[in-house]
Amino acid sequence: MSDSKLVIFISVSDDVLYNFVRKYQSHCDNNIVVVHPNAIYENDTIIELYHKDTDTSRVAFILSDGICQKDCIYVSDTMFSNSALTDCNIKLIKPRRPVKIADEIELSLISSPHDISNVLIDNLIMSYFELPKIVYQNDILTLNVKHLVTANYYSDLKVNITKKIYFKCIKVFINNLTTSRACLCVVGKTTIKQVPNTQSFVPKVLSDGPKSVKMEKEKHLADITVCPYYLEIYRNIAKAVASYIENFGRQELEPLFLIEGEEGCGEKMILSSLAAELGIHHLSIDNSDLTANVYAQYESKLNNIFFTAKISAPCIVSISSFQNFGKNNEGQYDQRLINAFSNYLHNLFFKNVHPVIVVCCSNSKDISPELKRLFLEIFEINPPSEEEREEILKWILSMNDISVHGLDLKCIANTTHGFYFKDLEALVYYAENNFYQSHQNSESVCLNEDNFQCALDFMQTNYKESIGAPKVPKVQWSDVGGLNDVKNEIIKTINLPLKHPEAFANSGLSRSGILLFGPPGTGKTLLAKAVATECNLCFLTVKGPELLNMYVGQSEQNIREVFQKARMASPCIIFFDELDSLAPNRGISGDSGGVMDRVVSQLLAEMDGLESIGKVFVIGATNRPDLIDPALLRPGRFDKLLYVGPCTDIDSKVSVLTALTRRFKLSNGLDLKLIVESCPDNITGADFYGICSSAWTSAAKKLIEHIEKDGHCTDNDNINDTDVIVSEQDFMLAIKNVKPSVSKQDLIYFENLKKELGSNL
Repeated sequence: MSDSKLVIFISVSDDVLYNFVRKYQSHCDNNIVVVHPNAIYENDTIIELYHKDTDTSRVAFILSDGICQKDCIYVSDTMFSNSALTDCNIKLIKPRRPVKIADEIELSLISSPHDISNVLIDNLIMSYFELPKIVYQNDILTLNVKHLVTANYYSDLKVNITKKIYFKCIKVFINNLTTSRACLCVVGKTTIKQVPNTQSFVPKVLSDGPKSVKMEKEKHLADITVCPYYLEIYRNIAKAVASYIENFGRQELEPLFLIEGEEGCGEKMILSSLAAELGIHHLSIDNSDLTANVYAQYESKLNNIFFTAKISAPCIVSISSFQNFGKNNEGQYDQRLINAFSNYLHNLFFKNVHPVIVVCCSNSKDISPELKRLFLEIFEINPPSEEEREEILKWILSMNDISVHGLDLKCIANTTHGFYFKDLEALVYYAENNFYQSHQNSESVCLNEDNFQCALDFMQTNYKESIGAPKVPKVQWSDVGGLNDVKNEIIKTINLPLKHPEAFANSGLSRSGILLFGPPGTGKTLLAKAVATECNLCFLTVKGPELLNMYVGQSEQNIREVFQKARMASPCIIFFDELDSLAPNRGISGDSGGVMDRVVSQLLAEMDGLESIGKVFVIGATNRPDLIDPALLRPGRFDKLLYVGPCTDIDSKVSVLTALTRRFKLSNGLDLKLIVESCPDNITGADFYGICSSAWTSAAKKLIEHIEKDGHCTDNDNINDTDVIVSEQDFMLAIKNVKPSVSKQDLIYFENLKKELGSNL
C-alpha cells in the first residue's frame, strides 16, 4: 500500500462515475472511489480512506485507472455528501477492521414528487443489490432508474421522467444490534426491509455527466457544471433561494418568486439545476394542470399539487405559463381563484419541517397586480449576450459529446442575436441532424461551419415566419445603380458596428437611425432592401398608414409590437415607408383625440430605447421631411439624413440601366449610353424601370408575332425569357411613351430642401 497522501478530494457526478466503472462491473456503487494505479496495489478491492487529523475514516470499493490524476481521489456526489471526510490529507490504508456482512438493513424511500409504484421500487432494490454493496447507517443511496431498470425506463412514461430515486439506510443490524460501521449487504445473507417513507435533503449535484465519457489516456476523468454558471440570473435566483434555506425557521417571509422571460429562455433548466445543486427535489407543473371548468375542480387540483409539494419537502415548486393563471373561461381574472391560490400558499408554508420554495414562470409581464404583490422578488431573464451565447453553445456541445472542427463558436454566437437557451439547444440539434445526413455511419459527431449554417438558415426561416417577419430580401448592391455616396454612408452606419462590435463597445455612442428623403421613384426602398441583404439582416418593412387604428391606444400598441418583433429578430432593420404620415409635427395634426401626437410620442420612446434592445436599426423614407416632427430628426434618433435624388450624370444613369437590364438578353452592339442620352434629364430610377419593362414587353410581343406568323406552336414550353432579345428600337419606342414622374419644379423644391436640411454626414 502506498503511503503517499492524496491531497485532492474530487467529486464527480454519478453518471460520469457509472460510465467509467461499468467496464469493471455491471453497475455502480454509491461507495466507490477511483484513483491512479500508483496509489494502490493491484489486488486491492476494498480500501479505507483515513484522515489522521480528525480520526475519521470510510470504507469503500476502489478502482484504479491511468486516466485519473495522481494524488487525487475521485468519488461520486453521493459518497461525497454521505462522508464527513475533508478534501485534503487523505491516506489510503487497508481496512483496520474486517467488513462484516449485515444481517438486516432498513431502507426508507425519500419522498419525492414523482409517482413511484411499488413494483418499480422492488425492481430497483433488487437490481442495485444484485452485487454486494457497502452500506452505512444514515447513508443516502442514489439509484439511477435508467441504469438499473432499463426496461421500465423505456416502456413506462411515468418512470421515464424519473431520473433518480433516493433511499435512506435507516439502520444496519449485526447480531440483532445496530451498528454504525461499514457492512456488506449480500443478497441471500442480508435481509432488506423497507420502512415508511421519510423526508430528507438529497446529495447535492454540483456537476453533470455528458451522454458518454471517452476514456482516452490524454483526458482526465471530469464532467461538466450542472448549469452554465455565467448566467447572472442563475446566480441571483440561487442567492435568494439559498438564503431562505439557510435561514429556514428563523424568518416569516414566504418564499414565492416570479421569473419573467420569453418562451425558451431556459427557466426550467435553471430551476432543475438549482434544485440539484441545493440537494432538494424539483416539482415542475404547468398552469394547464391547474385549469378546470368548475371552481371546485380548480380548488381540488391546487390542493393536490400543494399537498404533494409539502410531503416532498425540501423541494422547489415551479409553475410554468403563469401569465394565464387565475383567468376564467372568458379570459378575465377570477377573484375567487386568486384568493384560493393565496390561501393555499399560506398553508403550504405553514409549520413545515423542511423548506418549500415556489417559483412561478411567466412569458409575459401582463399579470394581475394582486398576484404580483404576493411575490417576494421578481427576476427577469433577458436574451443572453454574445459572450453568454458562446458559453452556452460550448456547454451544450460538451453535454452531448459533440466536437467541432475548424469552427469559431464566436462567429456562430454573433449570428444568433435574440436566441435564448432553448433556441441554441435546437440549433445544435439541427446541426447534428445535418451532420448525420452526410455521415450516417459515424459513431462520433464533429460539426463544422456548414452544419451550423444549414441549421441556422432552417431555424431563422421558421423563426421569422412565426413572428411575422419577412425573409431577408434578395436585393444585392448590384441591383442598385448609382447612389454610391448614399451606399457608403449607410455601410458606415450599419455594417461597421456589426462587423467590428469591439470598436464600438466602450464608446457608449451609437447611430442607428437613417432617414432617406427625396422625390418618389429614386430608389429609397430598394436601398433599404439591399442593406438588409448585404448585411444579412432581417428586414421588417412598415407602411406608415397601416399602423394607424381607429381604437384608442391601438396605434401605439401597433408601434410597440413592431419594435418587439425587431427585438426578437435582432439583428434587424425596421423600414418605415411614408414616415411623414406616421410622425407629423405634433400639435398641428388637427385630430380631436390627439392620436397622432401619442403615436409620435410612442415612436420617440421606442427609438430612445434602441441602444438597450440589441442590434436594431431604423431606416425611414419620406418625400416630405419638412412635415416630420423635429424631435425625430435630432441626433440619437433619425440623426443621419441622406438625400436620394435622381441621377444627374451620364455614368450614374448608365449604371442604373445596367442594373435593371442585367438579366435581359440584349441585341449585339446595343449601347446603353446612347439609350440614356435619349432620355429626359429629370428621369428617375422608377422611370428607368418603366422604360425597361416596356422595352422587354415590346420585344416579347414581336417574338410572339413572328412565331405566329411563321405558323409555329405558341405553347409556353417552346418559348422562354432567353428567346426574348431586346433591341435599341424597343428602347427608343419605350422612351417616346415615357413621362418623367418628377417635374423640374419638383426637382428645384427638393434641391432647396436638401440645402435647408443638410445631410448630417
